Parts: sequence; C-alpha cells; structure tokens
Amino acid sequence: MKQILLTLSLTLIYCAFSFAQSKFDQGLKAFDAKDYETSFNTLKPYAEQGNCLAQYVIGFSYQYGLSVTRNDSVARHWLQLAAEQKQVNAMGPLAVNLMGAGEDDSLIKAYLWAMLAAEYLPSQRATSARYVIKSHLKPEQLETGMKLIEDYKQKWKHQENCH
Repeated sequence: MKQILLTLSLTLIYCAFSFAQSKFDQGLKAFDAKDYETSFNTLKPYAEQGNCLAQYVIGFSYQYGLSVTRNDSVARHWLQLAAEQKQVNAMGPLAVNLMGAGEDDSLIKAYLWAMLAAEYLPSQRATSARYVIKSHLKPEQLETGMKLIEDYKQKWKHQENCH
C-alpha cells in the first residue's frame, strides 16, 4: 500500500511539474508569436516567483507597452530583477531604461548594464549605448561604474547565464 501511495504521489508531482513547465513554455511561445497579452498573463506569476526569463519578458512588455500601459519604472523593476540574476537579454533594455531615469546614479547604472550586456551578449557589442552613456559620465562616475562592473564580473565568475 505504501508503495502504491509513493508511486501515485511521485506521478502527481511529475504531472504537476510537466503542466507548469508546459504552461511556462506556452507563455514564451506566445511572446515569440507576438501574442503579448497571453504571454504577459501566463508569465507574470512565474516572474513573481523569481523566474529570470519571465521577469525579462514582463519588464520588456512594460518598457515597450506590449499588452500593458508603458511604464518605465515598472519595467526597470522587472528588468533589474532579471539582470541581477545574469539574464543577459535584460541588461541592454535596462541600460536604455536607466539612461532616462533621471536619478543621481542612473547614468552609472546605465553604463554598468550596457557594459555587462556587451560583455555577456555578443549582439550587444554592436550597439553604441555604452559609448553614448560613457560620454556623459564625469571621471569619478566612470571610476565608480568600472568598479561596479568588476564587482559583478567577480560575483558572476562561476555563474551561468540565467535562461
């Protein structure tokens, strides 16, 4: 009897995991198919649970107004959560978002994320954002930015990119 209950329990756990994973995959497929409303509604719970890819999609949706009202501060929140987990696709949009944030240290943070995006995502090396941002930094801000970059690279030295 115990063996049957154990087998049944494991089967239910497997089915629940498979269902959850397929729902997540459906959200990503909806995003790729430009069905942003379905994607947003499907992936938001995963983002709230800390999934870095879902956080990126939710942040990107807010940044560009895809099925939601554009909101830079909400976009920044979600993109920051994803980027902090080394979700490389979130880094470039976060840098762009921070360029216009108007906070005291937002240009330094924009530089940080633009440089890290270029470091970890080859397609970001072709963008000029980091050079534009750098041209607006004072020498002490640039020094702070370079220190932050090294801190993140050290922190992530043995960490894989978050997918």
